[in-house]
Amino acid sequence: KKDFSLKKLRRSIYHRIYRFMFSRSYFMEANDELLYLALKPRGYNNDESENGESFFIKQILSPSNPSLCIDIGANIGSYTHELLEHTDSRVVSFEPLPSAFQKLSEVTKAFKHRVTLENKGIGKETENLTIHFNPTALQLASFAEEVKKISFVTNEQKVTCPVVSLDSYCKEEGITAIDLVKIDVEGFELEVFEGATNTFSSIKPRFIQMEFNCHQLFRNTSLNFFAEKLPEYDLYQLIPNGWAKRDPRHPLTNIYWFSNFVFVRKA
Repeated sequence: KKDFSLKKLRRSIYHRIYRFMFSRSYFMEANDELLYLALKPRGYNNDESENGESFFIKQILSPSNPSLCIDIGANIGSYTHELLEHTDSRVVSFEPLPSAFQKLSEVTKAFKHRVTLENKGIGKETENLTIHFNPTALQLASFAEEVKKISFVTNEQKVTCPVVSLDSYCKEEGITAIDLVKIDVEGFELEVFEGATNTFSSIKPRFIQMEFNCHQLFRNTSLNFFAEKLPEYDLYQLIPNGWAKRDPRHPLTNIYWFSNFVFVRKA
């Protein structure tokens, strides 16, 4: 108990010194850099080589021998290609933007026997919607116009695309079992969830991966908001070369900065 009290006292002193120093205006920039650096190991704002997706596909998904994976927002096909390359699963990929869909088709040619490509989006219902995009940054295309408020998004061009709900697609195709649903739709996650109520509650995919970013700030949703729609799942955050279990109610889990989370169905 004495050792514990001493450690606690030392920690308190260190914290006081840190607060005293770094609350000064001339240390603010350094403090911000330390904060940004500290968030990276937790899985925030890492580039493609460190965002944990390859770890998840190779070390978690592949050993589970998946039979069907669904990639919503496949873009030019990087994630779909990795699924096809590192698993034996059948993959259904949705990409509404014609220019991105063309590239998706090209990179998956070698896997035609296992991949189904759908040139449409996933939303809350069957309809035609306007997607906003920048030809030089196709990965930022979005049906959600609010994301234009984000500083790095310049989606000035637009095109109308067909959209269906995941529930209706699964019903029409007779899908009754899914191993993975990956969602990367640049702020349109709410609509995807609204159109997948039955899929998530009845089919219950083994894994549901979603990207979380500052888009959600402008759409007034949090990570906890989505977690509450999946009460039968545990939440994990992908970190560089790994993943970590998270409490969706904790503030550090609801930071509006690029990260990937995986909902894992409870046994």
